[in-house]
Amino acid sequence: MNTGDPRRIGPYEVLGRLGAGGQGTVYLARGEAGRVAIKVIHAQGAADPRARRRFADEVSMASRVPRAYTAMIIDAAIDRDQPYIVSEYVEGPSLQELVETHGPLSGSALERLATYTATALAAIHGAGVVHRDLKPANVIVGPDGPRVVDFGIARALEATAAMTTPVGTPAYLAPEQVGGADAEVGPPVDVHAWAATVYFAATGKALFAGSNVAFIINRVLNETPDLRVISEPLRSLIADCLAKDPARRPAAMDLLGRLVGHQSETTQQTMPRTVILPATLGTLKETTTLGSGPAADIVIHGTGIAPAHATVRRVSAGYRLHDHSGGLGTFIDGRPVLYATLRPGDRFRVGTALLHLTEEGELEHVRFSRMSPALWWLLLLVAAVALAAVVVVVTG
Repeated sequence: MNTGDPRRIGPYEVLGRLGAGGQGTVYLARGEAGRVAIKVIHAQGAADPRARRRFADEVSMASRVPRAYTAMIIDAAIDRDQPYIVSEYVEGPSLQELVETHGPLSGSALERLATYTATALAAIHGAGVVHRDLKPANVIVGPDGPRVVDFGIARALEATAAMTTPVGTPAYLAPEQVGGADAEVGPPVDVHAWAATVYFAATGKALFAGSNVAFIINRVLNETPDLRVISEPLRSLIADCLAKDPARRPAAMDLLGRLVGHQSETTQQTMPRTVILPATLGTLKETTTLGSGPAADIVIHGTGIAPAHATVRRVSAGYRLHDHSGGLGTFIDGRPVLYATLRPGDRFRVGTALLHLTEEGELEHVRFSRMSPALWWLLLLVAAVALAAVVVVVTG
């Protein structure tokens, strides 16, 4: 910690400094629920009561974003000289640090990065939030995959400061963010930033680099970048996302759908047409953790399953399931659930794995015959959409 750093922020014990920038300082802290990241915002303009109310509204909206490859906002304080925002702490390097240290991503690693960050954008936009500052430094590569952080904070900052320059990092801004105060800034700016972020992941270079801000902004407004270093079909998708006209860029859900469709095609030759899954996975105990990680009581393999995906507890009426996944959620009869009561004979889906609860309290993986790769990826897409929708409804 630096001299002058606080020992406590509200009810949180400060453990160290994670970083600092033009928007504020980020601290690692400990609260009742464990370790968190706290961003203490610079106090410019925070004395305006109207600005504070807008700040509260923006943070409240951002807190509705589901934990689908994002870091959830947990708490915020607006009644301080320096407001702060508390979010889930994701341990790991930023995409910026990862690429600078180990080099660009390629192949399946690049495709996963592109898909996970697009999933995060779909969840963020589904909650009515625009990130406005998506960039490699705001993608944390955690143990369960990439997570997008700092969403919703850029707009909240506009509420607490008299901004004379656009919020965001110049090389990752969309043309409408730098083209004048009258331009409408909405979800398409994040799609543009997604493309620039994936380009950096693939090349290790900023898409619109320059020696000064004015030169970078001129490139953003007028230059059509050379994307030949990116392989198809990702190259065409990035090009569409970089359209100067925001109306011509795909929405985040369309972007995700195109990514998923591409991956189902590229895996067509490598995935078996007939999928045979093991029958019995394990027997439920008084309390059983389901997930893909080694610490889970019952390990389940499949797409979109978090290391500790859900907990099942025995109750008088059967079993009580609590979904706390960072993956694709848990589904019964095609509907996403956060809590549910399970009884013998019930079927439910964890990620893309369909499970059956037997009369003996055993969990079985349901067999599929001739399950096509396209169907697996369709399940992934539907699950991502449904998870974003249900959490907004539950918390709204």
